[in-house]
Amino acid sequence: MIVFQFNFAKHIFPVFQKVFFAKRISILSPFLLYFYEMPVQRYIPSNPKKSAYIVGSTFLFLYWLIGFDGITFSDDVYYLLAGNKFWDGTMEFNEFHFSTRWGAYVPSGLIGFLFGFDPHRISMISLFSYLGTLYLVLKILPKDCNPWVLVTWMVTQVYLLHFLTKVYPDSLLVFWTILIPFSATFRSKKPFLAALGLISGLFFGFLTKETIVFLAPLPLVLFIFDWKRGNQNRRFYSFLLGLGLAFGVIYLGYFWIKFGSPFFHFRSIQEGHYPWEHSYYDKSAWVMLNRLTILPIVTFIERSYWLWIVFAIPGLLKIWRKPASPGVEFGLAFLSMIVLLWFMSTNFGFYNPLYLNPRHLIILIPVLAFLIALGWEEWRANQKLKRQLSGLILFGAAVSLIQQDWKMSVFQGTAFVLLYLFQGKKLVWATGIYLLFPALFAIQYQLKIKQYPTLIETLDRETSSSENPSLILTNNFLNFSKEVLLPENQIAQKLLFPIEKLDSIRLTPPPKLRVFIYDYYRHAYPKEQVDLDALEFWLKENYKLESELNEGNSSIRYFSKN
Repeated sequence: MIVFQFNFAKHIFPVFQKVFFAKRISILSPFLLYFYEMPVQRYIPSNPKKSAYIVGSTFLFLYWLIGFDGITFSDDVYYLLAGNKFWDGTMEFNEFHFSTRWGAYVPSGLIGFLFGFDPHRISMISLFSYLGTLYLVLKILPKDCNPWVLVTWMVTQVYLLHFLTKVYPDSLLVFWTILIPFSATFRSKKPFLAALGLISGLFFGFLTKETIVFLAPLPLVLFIFDWKRGNQNRRFYSFLLGLGLAFGVIYLGYFWIKFGSPFFHFRSIQEGHYPWEHSYYDKSAWVMLNRLTILPIVTFIERSYWLWIVFAIPGLLKIWRKPASPGVEFGLAFLSMIVLLWFMSTNFGFYNPLYLNPRHLIILIPVLAFLIALGWEEWRANQKLKRQLSGLILFGAAVSLIQQDWKMSVFQGTAFVLLYLFQGKKLVWATGIYLLFPALFAIQYQLKIKQYPTLIETLDRETSSSENPSLILTNNFLNFSKEVLLPENQIAQKLLFPIEKLDSIRLTPPPKLRVFIYDYYRHAYPKEQVDLDALEFWLKENYKLESELNEGNSSIRYFSKN
């Protein structure tokens, strides 16, 4: 039972609030300060797992509450609108494979249907997914493992937290991914429920996003493992086969009846591939070789996944030396995911490995956190293994130095120092605080570069002004997102015009127009600079500037024709 008090909050918390949370957290200050000043045991039960879950889930909730920085103006726009249309009864399923990712937008759309169309509110579905995932991994964690280690590494990964406040299939897939190895651990004791849970994870995961196939080999690998050890678990595999066939027939049958082909969805995925900067099948052999060798490692280092993988190694070694449930299921799940993520093609017609978007990797975090907790005492008791982990950490820091990524090199170098500076429980708490800082800093960073509330306020004002109903030329990604930014206001939406379609108004330029530029494009969509340069050249030739207004990181300029 934890008996110390967080009295240091009297001195640290005000500074912490000013630096990281600014105005957003100020409304929570009295509550949090009061909570931190009191002994923790008044609020947290003595059961370590329950205590860890309460703290972890509370942190996730507060991060969701405070860390919302707006939409990403990308795929999330589609899922938000699709969910809204589904529950309005106007959603059309077509050849665009996103349209049949029901698991990605039906649950989130239900929240919008019940509580209103608000991106932050709708992102509660991601919070529910993470809370459910944390519950499952803690429940299955062996009693001799430290649940605080698991929670520390589960709830502090920057990208996992970034998508906590977003509506993306990847954040929902986190739950379905963990349900699969979790269910497999009960295959001997509860064969039917285990089979149902595993098939449900694969089935509903596939309805959410196709990358769940990274875990598709797990049942076969488990069967081979059980067969070699003489534990055939025939009832489990019989249920698994039967349920798999039943779910498969229902899924394929729907597409056969609806679209005339049971493989309609797979064909739409195939046809959805096209050459772009992050595809590999249309690039040189050198680019492909780089993707299959060095690039995954560099990506793990750049995107702060490297430490999670390094500290999961002792857990994998423990499983190798002494295979036991639930370690085996989670170890095999990780190996299945990492191998297919590294090598699997996203297309049946040609070889094209998955683009390593950091968003695609967040499904690894719960499994890695479990493996880290499983092997935490292994490397602490083995100095040789500790030195090997230290070497891998320094390797990551060196790669970051070569790339001149100073923040990441310091981040990983600090991990090396902590290994030798702290021991025992102090190391767990020091690691938690150390991992917490980048996660909290990310909130302030995103809030600063996006200034989303100011954007919405300025857009509302400009599009609702009856005195100046002129056309508004704006960023392409803002125009793409206008149904989310200006919901249920079609008149306002029609005023926005994307700069990429400038040619369509060159012949008949309007007498007056406004140019609304959101500076966030420099961070997220720098390629729009080409369209902006063309716009500036055209404006100089045809218009004169009447006035200009800056709101946050948005600029509005008013022009009249020469």
